[in-house]
Amino acid sequence: MTAFAVISDLHANLEAVEAVFHRIEQLGIRETVCLGDVVGYGADPGPTTRLVMQHCKWTIKGNHDWGLFHGAEDFNPLARDALMFTRRKLQPSVFTPGRRAAWQFLRDLPERREDFGYLFCHGSPRDPVMEYMLKSDGFLDPEKMSQNFQRIDSPCFIGHTHWPGIHRPDFRFSHATDEQCEFVIAGPCIVNVGSVGQPRDGDPRASFAIVYDGRVEIHRVAYDFRATQAKILAAGLHPALAERLARGK
Repeated sequence: MTAFAVISDLHANLEAVEAVFHRIEQLGIRETVCLGDVVGYGADPGPTTRLVMQHCKWTIKGNHDWGLFHGAEDFNPLARDALMFTRRKLQPSVFTPGRRAAWQFLRDLPERREDFGYLFCHGSPRDPVMEYMLKSDGFLDPEKMSQNFQRIDSPCFIGHTHWPGIHRPDFRFSHATDEQCEFVIAGPCIVNVGSVGQPRDGDPRASFAIVYDGRVEIHRVAYDFRATQAKILAAGLHPALAERLARGK
């Protein structure tokens, strides 16, 4: 099988996205797919969306992409404010017709895809946009895990939690680290590829996956998060959205 890359949760972080696409090119990977949350939190929704449109074979809808076109009441205040900022930046008008392509692209994203013999969702197999599959669900919510595994008979790829790793049929979660970054994916399992634009597992480097020959590798890429932080602050977004990038939290 041809190797391909999987990215997710870019969150309008242009510097991280550029670094990841550059690494994917260095690795000689010809196809990349995106599991959503192209926008939200970050200050560069337009350039980030255009890069995804140029470089990804396809993209599916994340909850922040969904929130851009629906009510944002269920989002926390920081995320809600960032979505309002994103709408102002992306929504086309008679004075900004050049925004239309990116706006329609995000509006029309599908909720799930099947490709390469795998299922791809943003959230979970049973709720592809909104549901979080947490690393603790195996012992805190086994019923949720059971219902999700009942919906798959082969590997499934997700994002959403910003925690890279793999859920096995025994409901155990293995966090991807530098010491353990490669996993065999045979039979039903759920692989979280982590976040390009806002990692939350204590590692500030951008995360993405390479899939080949029944295996998945989680890659980490350093990027200039200070430049991203400066843009977030200059845009008037909450300082916490900038601060967390340095901590990967």
